[in-house]
Amino acid sequence: MWLAVALSAVLAQADGEPHDVWLETGRRLTQTFLDGRLDELWQQAGPTFKRGFGGNLVGLKGFRAKLANDFGDELRLTAERLDERNQLVVYTRQSTFSRWALGVELEWVWDPAKGQLVSVGARPAFREAPSPHGDYVPKVELKLPFRGTWSVLWGGRTWDLNRHTSVADMRYATDLWILKNGSSCQGDCTRNEQYHCWGKPIVAPADGTVVFVENGRPDNRPNAPDPKNLFGNHVVIDHGNSEFSLLAHMKKGSVVVKKGEAVTVGEIIGVAGNSGMSTEPHLHYQLMDGADWATAQGLPARFYRYSVNGVAVESGELRRSQYLSP
Repeated sequence: MWLAVALSAVLAQADGEPHDVWLETGRRLTQTFLDGRLDELWQQAGPTFKRGFGGNLVGLKGFRAKLANDFGDELRLTAERLDERNQLVVYTRQSTFSRWALGVELEWVWDPAKGQLVSVGARPAFREAPSPHGDYVPKVELKLPFRGTWSVLWGGRTWDLNRHTSVADMRYATDLWILKNGSSCQGDCTRNEQYHCWGKPIVAPADGTVVFVENGRPDNRPNAPDPKNLFGNHVVIDHGNSEFSLLAHMKKGSVVVKKGEAVTVGEIIGVAGNSGMSTEPHLHYQLMDGADWATAQGLPARFYRYSVNGVAVESGELRRSQYLSP
């Protein structure tokens, strides 16, 4: 059994530093699991692990199928860590998955003395992703990407303020909507047209060149997000200096800019919609260090010359529950 071999190798190390081998073991367990080679994992399983899945391989297969249905496929690794718990090794892997807009954590626990798996679990991530850009100040001077008064649904640097923070490219992203009398919609809220921001103009936050456009995704019914597409109809703008804006969830067919086209700050690029992995009409915005969100890291977005709750500010980062206007 390769797990037992790995554990034996750790125990044989003269320097007593098993960290790297534990990490590699956790990675190998994850890859075996995601590849569907569950019989190999079952051979490494101890009695506690087997009881957790009903004592047979069918239970483990059901768990793997549920993870695929709920979260999809792993797209990229965000962070990993090791802990010790009652003389057991715990490997936690935080990743981006294709059917889940936020981060996902996989946790493996094994007994190094016995060379056996103890448990495996999966859950939505609830902690901030590490970022190489925490102190970064963008060179681009961003303006708010809308007209009129909107509110921040999710925004800020902590998990409590911003559920995007568990994902690398969305580390500093924000969701924006329009609230009236404390509600984002009127009536029974079953149709997109009942939402206040539906069809409202979305504008370029700064000068740049359009490097990606998606415009043909259908708009969802409220509370029925598309699990197969994250951003729906969206535009990516290159502002230079490795700074890229992504504006997402726009209405089908509303994007009026083309790839390769130059845009100026304040120019309409589309209108607010409900496409992609979106439960209701809103605008998702993020600044990134690359054009491809699947490999990019998020950048802190700093906006200039706007008002927060009716008070003018020269510049700042958007935070949850703020009311904003250009």
